[in-house]
Amino acid sequence: MNSQSITRTFWHYSIPAIAALMISGLYMVVDGIFIGHAMGATGLSAINMAWPLSGVMLAIGMMVGMGSGAQCSRAQGAAKWPQARSYLAQALWLLVLLGIPTGALTVLIGPWFMALQGAEGHLAALGNDYLRVLGWAAPLVFGSIALPLLLRNLGAPRLATVAMLVGAVVNVALDYLFIIVWQWGLHGAALATVLGESLSVLICLAYIFSRHNPLHMSLATCTFNLRRSRDVLITGFSSMLMYLYMSLVVVLHNLLFMHYGSPLQVAAYAIAGYLMAFYYMFAEGVCGGMQPLVSYFYGAGEPDKVRHVLRLGLLTAVGSGVIMTIALLLLPRLFASIFSGSDEALLDASVLGIRLHLFGMFLDGFIVLAASFFQAMGQARNATWVTVGNMLIQLPFLAVLPLLWGLNGVWLALPLSNVCLSLVVIWMLRRQLQQLTATTAPSAR
Repeated sequence: MNSQSITRTFWHYSIPAIAALMISGLYMVVDGIFIGHAMGATGLSAINMAWPLSGVMLAIGMMVGMGSGAQCSRAQGAAKWPQARSYLAQALWLLVLLGIPTGALTVLIGPWFMALQGAEGHLAALGNDYLRVLGWAAPLVFGSIALPLLLRNLGAPRLATVAMLVGAVVNVALDYLFIIVWQWGLHGAALATVLGESLSVLICLAYIFSRHNPLHMSLATCTFNLRRSRDVLITGFSSMLMYLYMSLVVVLHNLLFMHYGSPLQVAAYAIAGYLMAFYYMFAEGVCGGMQPLVSYFYGAGEPDKVRHVLRLGLLTAVGSGVIMTIALLLLPRLFASIFSGSDEALLDASVLGIRLHLFGMFLDGFIVLAASFFQAMGQARNATWVTVGNMLIQLPFLAVLPLLWGLNGVWLALPLSNVCLSLVVIWMLRRQLQQLTATTAPSAR
């Protein structure tokens, strides 16, 4: 990393990371496109009500991947190779030890969870079909998120992108076969996702245990270490909260849309959510490319390079977010029609949702980038505060605005709360940068 220009190194890591996470976003977006055209508003409503539980699985996978990746990179930056190897091993253990009980719980509480959001009859049955498949495959779902992150920290960002691309292509092909041709509904959508993710996991594991891995892993080195597993979970905790926050927000919006509207508004919210998720994955990709560099340079005691990487991350994530937001506001009908097909009622509801719900979309990129920056520097408390703040600040907006403005208030709660939080995060980030030079890099454990 020290032998190249910072900008070139940033793009070397960020481009594959952005591509990989946007490919990951395609899993959700492609599901939505096929479901919207094959099953209409009912299918979109069902998958949106089921998604928060699958979001919990993604959250745990992100916690393991980001936490182990940050610890592994810091140990490599300090030339502590046995510790770096151990942190990688803990990630593999945690995928299994956390995946099995989480998946079983997902299958168990799925029917209750759908009923909680007001789903009944056919709508509830569709959502339960989706959750059962994902629940039984939870360790694979975890691995599809965590392992590509680890490959980037091991210096193989291109292979991480290839692994996710292979999985995405298979997912698209199987979505068409299962949903359009065989009409398996949401069961088919979930099965296509799991099979695609399985290929990504196999490619990543093949590299981790190959001679190309600079840490030279073997089964003998994969011993479980409770203290280092705890370090991984603590470091990645804020990343888990980011996804839990998304799941919580989806549940609350579903409840409010069912109260003030109908499943049609839930379907429109699903469409707005797919569009927002595509940008969110882009921003997460920038974070994934930025994190190894920030961790490494901070561990090496080079604050100027840390600042340079942060500037590049902000320009990329927030700048692109502004461009995407303008495009959505100018052409909302075009983007909504990708999912709604010829359903005019769904199209009209989605256009309104895009204009009200996504006008501040770029602020989500800024918030997630700031949290990732704190996390990469080992500032778990600040990272967690940003993410928890992002969750808590929405609650009063969701409680008050719908009472004042009805459906419009539900749509506006998220962007207005992000405006308020961003002002606080800007202050936190500036203060951290002012203290950076005087901060001594902590020793990697």
